[in-house]
Amino acid sequence: MPPATSAAMPPTAVHIARIHVYVFQDDAPPAVKSSFGTSTQRTSALVNVEDGAGHHGWGEIWSGHPPFGAYHRACILEQLVAPRAVGRTIAAIPAFLDELESAMLPMLRLAGEPGPIAHVLAGLDCALWDMAARTQGLPLFRLLGGQARRLPVYASGVSPSIAPRELDALRDQGFRAFKFKAGFQDARALDQLARTVAGLADGESAMIDANCGWDVDSARQALDHIRALPLQWVEEPIGPERPAAEWQALRASGHRLAAGENLLALDAFRAAFEWLDVVQPDLGKWGGVSKVLPLAREALARGKRYCPHAFGSHIGAALAAHVLCAAGGDGVLELDANPNPLRTLGAPAFPTPTDGSIVLSGAPGIGIDADPHALRAYLRRHVAVTS
Repeated sequence: MPPATSAAMPPTAVHIARIHVYVFQDDAPPAVKSSFGTSTQRTSALVNVEDGAGHHGWGEIWSGHPPFGAYHRACILEQLVAPRAVGRTIAAIPAFLDELESAMLPMLRLAGEPGPIAHVLAGLDCALWDMAARTQGLPLFRLLGGQARRLPVYASGVSPSIAPRELDALRDQGFRAFKFKAGFQDARALDQLARTVAGLADGESAMIDANCGWDVDSARQALDHIRALPLQWVEEPIGPERPAAEWQALRASGHRLAAGENLLALDAFRAAFEWLDVVQPDLGKWGGVSKVLPLAREALARGKRYCPHAFGSHIGAALAAHVLCAAGGDGVLELDANPNPLRTLGAPAFPTPTDGSIVLSGAPGIGIDADPHALRAYLRRHVAVTS
């Protein structure tokens, strides 16, 4: 199998005149409970690049948990990465990403910051690809070699004990697939999950996300408990740092295994191909467009399913949608189903699901723009870096 490479990526040429960094914070969202804790704040870290000739692009830097991590990543971009980027004309975005990764090695070594650095570079890479597509007047998926098609979507972050009327509300929003939280150390939650999944209508489907909340023994017991459920996949039953033998042992559960949002290296993804059925990189967490699209194509060539992770703003979801559209395959797009003004006010024009799927517009770039003015009540940090 040939290696994933950026060699097949389309040529791009962009100039970076200015980089904006935004951090938004909502202090009163509905609490989201998962196996790693309860989130009582939500943040969003967005990056906007401008070329000085009227073109711009948006990216999202992963900052899901803890909320204060958004400010740390913003500082890395403002003080370490952006000064190396502004004023530059970039002939090839993947090569520029490689250059920035090399420049950040001292920070990675001395401060032990592989995650935040990867997140920042991924978000910037996405913004550059969005700007490149807008500059050429093309939707990003078409610049990347894709064709317009319907993309199936699923509602993410759903409680296993969701009330029937709340599930009906998600159906009214156009969803036909639902990913339920799991990973709790409470057998009653599994029983409730089983009842909820059993109550889905014909044509609807479910998957679960344990958020690494089990060890291998409790994961085996839980998966045995729900063996009969017709799940699309079981996501992160254990942590990505666990030995390969533990992941292999869980394959005997009969469920398809999914993971990838917490992997930060191509070699780690390739090792995980041995036990994963569904590969889930996050464009704002590792690699951006430059690395995730080649990885997705390699995963598909190896018989895996590519389903990008996206659990932030509509900017991140739109980027994931365009790469999924370009990659092909039968993957489904993750859409956070929890109320979040940082998502719905910040980029309100995201396509609305209809009967379980969306269609991307033919607008240039990712087809939507963030609206910092609409989010001014939530704005906590804005810095513009120029040459």
